[in-house]
Amino acid sequence: MTVDGTRLQRRLEDLRRERASIIRTYATGEADSEIRRAIAAVVAAGEGYSTPQPVWRDAGSVDAASLAKRMAAALDADAVETPHGWYVRRELRPVYLPIDRERLATLPGMPAAGTPLFCLDTETTGLGSAAGTVAFLIGIGWWQGDRMRLVQLLLPDHSEERALLDALAAETPPGACLVTYNGRSFDWPLLETRFRMGRRIPPALDGHLDLLLIVRRLFRHRLPDARLQTVERHLLRRHRAPDIPSWEIPAVYHSFLRGGTAGPIRVVARHNAEDVVTLGRLLAHLERGYGEGEVRRWAPPGDLVRLARLFRHEGRVDEAVECLEIAGAPIDGDDPESAMAVVELARLLRRAGRLAEAGVAWSRLVTIPGPFAGLGWIELAKEREHRQRDLEGAWAATDQALLSLYKNRGHGNAMQRRALEADLAKRRERLARKLEKRIA
Repeated sequence: MTVDGTRLQRRLEDLRRERASIIRTYATGEADSEIRRAIAAVVAAGEGYSTPQPVWRDAGSVDAASLAKRMAAALDADAVETPHGWYVRRELRPVYLPIDRERLATLPGMPAAGTPLFCLDTETTGLGSAAGTVAFLIGIGWWQGDRMRLVQLLLPDHSEERALLDALAAETPPGACLVTYNGRSFDWPLLETRFRMGRRIPPALDGHLDLLLIVRRLFRHRLPDARLQTVERHLLRRHRAPDIPSWEIPAVYHSFLRGGTAGPIRVVARHNAEDVVTLGRLLAHLERGYGEGEVRRWAPPGDLVRLARLFRHEGRVDEAVECLEIAGAPIDGDDPESAMAVVELARLLRRAGRLAEAGVAWSRLVTIPGPFAGLGWIELAKEREHRQRDLEGAWAATDQALLSLYKNRGHGNAMQRRALEADLAKRRERLARKLEKRIA
């Protein structure tokens, strides 16, 4: 016998021993369907050549009606038959989640108070945007009074997608604003593609609020990342129970389509429901912590600085000034965010032509220890030189700026400090020439 023949014989003996061991282990008791299929595969591989044996034993029926009924039974849901096929509808208990829509509407980028909010999150068969990617679970939520209603629409088989899309179109309120998390680049474009591939028109919406963009602009400076579960932990102070990783979700659905048990889909449905409720909680967090009024006084200064930038981009200067004044009120050299608030406040006031108020803000900045004091003295030197025509005062301000930068050489950005020192050198040369000319 050749070397290859010997190795093959040993491999076959190993497979036979493994087969015997597995059969002894699971001969008594009823194993899970996945385990039974694995046993069948090992047995088939260890046997000699013969007529191929089926691997998926005891799989059950895989037609659309049976799949829909098995899925509905596992989720305590309803299997709905329509002229276009089957889908599964699951309505959960409403969540008490009041939101002051008038105060929420005062924030930048938020919809009007009278526009219905329609939260949506999908679970898909993949993370790509190819034609084969399908949304098999669509979680939706909307408000009725102070409670958020939750409904989940599930796809029992790929052939029933038209029924699922019809159900989504029927559940979408007319003139609603869609609320998603990363839905602008993934969830809603995927659903629009599926509607168009079925030669149908997607539901009409009156806007799309992607909360991922809001989180990145307001809170990214103090979050390790912008994932939704990170937002739950750090902003909403909520911790989920042990959850299924997102990359495992497509495999759970594919296993069900091949005849596997529908139990794991219940875990996926719980994950989806948590995501939808988190969208509502995040809206409530924005309204309660950053809406107009006294609530902003309790917000972190860094958040208010970034909220002021959003107001400024919309041309709402007064609201931006208010946020920066609140953020910079407890100015402290140990808190760079409060100092940055004063810097942005002074610059915004200067652009708005409110030069006297801008000068007061720069004067506040020079009183704190730290690298921002040098920037404040430089801005005061500019004001004294160009607006007040006080060359001696401008020269004294440059001296104070150099002294402040020297005292704080170990703090702040070294490149920015060198740029300020170069600016001060040119400014002193120009002031020296002007003073010499005046004396002459």
